[in-house]
Amino acid sequence: MKKYLIILSACSALLSVASCTGDFLDRPPLTQIENEAYWKTASDLEKYTLQFYPDFPSFGVVGSYMGLIGWDGTRGSDVQISASPATLWNGTNQPVTAGGNWSWTKIRSVNVFFENYAKCKDPLVKYQQFLGEAHFFKAWYYFEKVRAYGDVPWYTSPLEMDDPGLYKARDPRTEVVDSILWHLDKAVEHLNPLKSSDGGNNRLTKEAALLFKSRVALYEGTWQKYHAGTDFGTTGADPGKYLRAAVNAAEELMKPVYNLSLFSTGDPENDYRVLFSLINQTGNKEVILWKAYAVNLQLSHSFQIYVSDRTAGISMTMQQVYHYLGRNGNAYDYFNTGKLVKGNAFLTKIAQECDPRLAQTIWVPGGVMWDNSFGKGVFTFPYLDKSGETLNNTGFQIRKGNDPKDPQAGSGVSWNTSCETGAIVFRYAEALLNYAEAKAELGEAVDYDRSINLLRNRAGMPGFKVQGDVNRGQYADYGYPLSDLLHEIRRERTVELGAEGFRYDDIRRWAAHKLMQKKRPKGYPFDKNEWAGKKINYAPDADGFLDPFATAIPDGYGFNEKRDYLECIPLNEITLNPKLKPNNPGW
Repeated sequence: MKKYLIILSACSALLSVASCTGDFLDRPPLTQIENEAYWKTASDLEKYTLQFYPDFPSFGVVGSYMGLIGWDGTRGSDVQISASPATLWNGTNQPVTAGGNWSWTKIRSVNVFFENYAKCKDPLVKYQQFLGEAHFFKAWYYFEKVRAYGDVPWYTSPLEMDDPGLYKARDPRTEVVDSILWHLDKAVEHLNPLKSSDGGNNRLTKEAALLFKSRVALYEGTWQKYHAGTDFGTTGADPGKYLRAAVNAAEELMKPVYNLSLFSTGDPENDYRVLFSLINQTGNKEVILWKAYAVNLQLSHSFQIYVSDRTAGISMTMQQVYHYLGRNGNAYDYFNTGKLVKGNAFLTKIAQECDPRLAQTIWVPGGVMWDNSFGKGVFTFPYLDKSGETLNNTGFQIRKGNDPKDPQAGSGVSWNTSCETGAIVFRYAEALLNYAEAKAELGEAVDYDRSINLLRNRAGMPGFKVQGDVNRGQYADYGYPLSDLLHEIRRERTVELGAEGFRYDDIRRWAAHKLMQKKRPKGYPFDKNEWAGKKINYAPDADGFLDPFATAIPDGYGFNEKRDYLECIPLNEITLNPKLKPNNPGW
């Protein structure tokens, strides 16, 4: 029987499929002393690793009701915003006295597995999948720590309350990242490939570990490169080492043996949107890992409601729109076009003249929002005059993933959590982008036909070419010189992965605070005649583009580049363990 394991906690209904004992998570933490009777069979190991799957980002786990689609808005970015400026990018985060993201519970739980799994009486072939999962999750949780804090203590065992190891110093991030990559290599070694995975693309596989390895290595390589010489520079930095690892992992996935490819029905005007709207991603050769839902098992969400009749208060920005090329493959002059064409006419014009992925990411007039038992709803105007979870504050309202035929689309009932749209965790497109960026950062030739051009072909766009852009200063002021080649590769990444939660980390690893600092996110060119007699929440700037944060941050975002790239280690933790000193820069 196929197991849709990724949607489950170890005590949820579907894990009865995997013979889960009902009180499993009620047991005390498994340790060598307390659980001598456990760890005897491969089934024991499987049940234990299942507890980590619900931590993957998805609907109800990250961000707003939109999950990853709205995550860059809830965390804050230049390309997607919520109703108020993000505290991180505005430089208004306060020192953390306790808590924060410093919890080590999950890492301890994975270490419990490593301390005990060898007791299993079954042969390795029966439990190697679960061993691979443990290696993956240790890498997953430690990567979260590195992104948040940089140098962190590396723990190899589940420490008890009186263990002196609790009071060790932080290990250098290079050692921690090297250990993360080692665990991912072990995950690749032990995990089943997709073609023979018992859980299909609902369960961790070699492909998932390779994709995540390319992500980790690209992050570390670019972090070391672009933060060099700053307060966040890495001692013993070797960016090329990690960029090479990113290339190697991505190129491995690009081999025919893995049989991965991009989702396509041959309809460039819809395929990109439809990819994120599917209830069932089983057999989709682009989706390497996804999270399934089922109403009858009380596992569902509200996503389709929020990409049809509501917004969760999340909006795309003009800074995102600037990234899309014209349909001819050349840079498009949005700024001057917006000075002449306003409001709905602007939305219609750019939908007709620009990369089809744009009109599949944001709503444009005439788009069918729902067509089901609620009737038929057609997009007319963005929700600029709304409030709360129906507010749109830029004119660019999120469409990505909308399925007008979904039973919940257009219901307008925020408490109705009956949607079953699958949540994509890993998809092959990211590997192609990671490959192209890492190769370019290494100064090596990129095979565009095996990477970026595949993405452009699906969207019906011309092939990749290096070019300048008259509007670059409006959306891509990174604060340092960057080649036209890397500008174009970053553009493609921003377009293809738009509204998927990547931008927050991309800005940080690129040391790209200048995209935000002393700037405000803007909306579309406002047409006052279209909104005559209606109260709009925000006014346009001097150039006519909506300026939603003009009052909140009149001088633009106040990001502190000498402090805000890493989080504050909780002050009580430093009191308990003075070896954690010094705190991160600026804290």
